Amino acid sequence: MESLQIRDLRIGNWVKWNYEERSDGNAYPVEFGYELDDIKNNPNIVKPIPLTEEWLKRFGFNDDGFKQYEFINWGIKVKKDPHAISETNWIVFHGFMNQFSELVSLKHVHQLQNLYFALTGEELELKL
Repeated sequence: MESLQIRDLRIGNWVKWNYEERSDGNAYPVEFGYELDDIKNNPNIVKPIPLTEEWLKRFGFNDDGFKQYEFINWGIKVKKDPHAISETNWIVFHGFMNQFSELVSLKHVHQLQNLYFALTGEELELKL
């Protein structure tokens, strides 16, 4: 099982909690500081959520027909990593006026949330 480090998380990040099973896969956002303390003391109580097409759509990314998801408001484009073995590896590009630069490769929902916040100063909110 993959565990998270407290330095990787902040309030608002979506994670899978290991102690409760729900029909939607036990995914919850970290909502309170005491939850971060709990994770710090026992990092195995959560695991990262793989970044999938479903999660990208839930965050408002649109499929352009080539499986390159683009979030139009801030010039952020996410596409599958062609060199990755895993289906959950994505490359994030940022730019305007079709001049995109590759930023980073991501595998997990919280990584996308943190990158989006760092670039825009705003939270990446669920749309669906």
